[in-house]
Amino acid sequence: MQNTIRHALLALLLGSGGAAAAPTEPPVLSAEISDTAVLEIGKPHRFYTLAFDGTAVVLDGDTGRIEAQVPMGLNPTLDFSPDNTRIYVGETMYTRGNRGDRLDLLSIYDASTLNLLKEIPVPSRAPVNLKFNNASLSPSGNRIYIYNLHPATSITWVDLKQEKVGGMVEVPGCAMVFAWGETGVSSVCGDGSLAMVTVPETGEATLTHTKAFFDAAVDPVFDNSLYDNTTGRAVFLSYSGLIHEVELGPKPVIAKPWSIQVAAGYAAAGTGTDELAWRPGGRQPIAWHKASDKLYLLMHTGPYWSHNDPGTEIWVLDRKSRALVHRWRSPMSTQSLTVSQDAEPQLYLVSPTEPGTVMDATTGEVLRTSDAALAEATTQAGH
Repeated sequence: MQNTIRHALLALLLGSGGAAAAPTEPPVLSAEISDTAVLEIGKPHRFYTLAFDGTAVVLDGDTGRIEAQVPMGLNPTLDFSPDNTRIYVGETMYTRGNRGDRLDLLSIYDASTLNLLKEIPVPSRAPVNLKFNNASLSPSGNRIYIYNLHPATSITWVDLKQEKVGGMVEVPGCAMVFAWGETGVSSVCGDGSLAMVTVPETGEATLTHTKAFFDAAVDPVFDNSLYDNTTGRAVFLSYSGLIHEVELGPKPVIAKPWSIQVAAGYAAAGTGTDELAWRPGGRQPIAWHKASDKLYLLMHTGPYWSHNDPGTEIWVLDRKSRALVHRWRSPMSTQSLTVSQDAEPQLYLVSPTEPGTVMDATTGEVLRTSDAALAEATTQAGH
């Protein structure tokens, strides 16, 4: 029996010619080459979400997939250079995480590789939760204005050509920044006015105020309202649903407000806490496609002061004619929305409990869901 087994093993080892099989050659291993993935510059269907944990998630609207993440500090803000090659991050951090020495920075990243290019220390910026209007670029991208506390409310401007702080001006009782022209920036004030700050290349900054155009105690405006730094046009949305249009500049022009509910065929919503009406709401309730002049609003039914409630419908209004164009059911409980600025715009929705949704901004068709599910986040489209 043992001889039989030995003969069988010998037959396996020998080939047909009776010689032992040659040993196999070891595989040739190629050396690993280190590389860095890069993002396509200026991709129209790209959007960014900011979350409480200090992370910006970069998503592809055409696939719904996460492309990258930008690590950031406490309650960051995000903006982009006009040519989309730089990302500007306003951030705050502490040497021991939640305590220790505080550091406020304007950090500059390469938008393709996401490599950190520069850190510019700034005075104590205001780390306001998830507000894109906490920083604002001039149209040329040569300056960025940062809303801060030092210790009073103030605006710091940074010269991005020289990459250093240019100066600071106090704006008592005002918040957020809305750049216009090459030397101007505005801030919304608690008395219902706008602070208009002019910062010349040389000399002292000047500060003036408009007359009050809303009653902050009765019907305030969302601080995540919209503006166009190239034209100076701004659209401020009130909690009740009034649109206040302003042409920002040294002598701003403030139009008479109009009601989004009236545009939809309803009575204007009041400010009673027991009055049910269709109202705007969410962390970021309004988006603006500037080429078509369409406004996209998250709407829900509720009483006054329900402005934090997520949207159940999306209303699309023509800003020029002040008419309702579309009314779509939101595919989820939506906290924030934004729209791409190309000729085939996409609408990006962020939910506090579900993955995001990408919609066709012209037809309202749901195109896909996105990978990111970020509770309490805002979203911003790339240029």
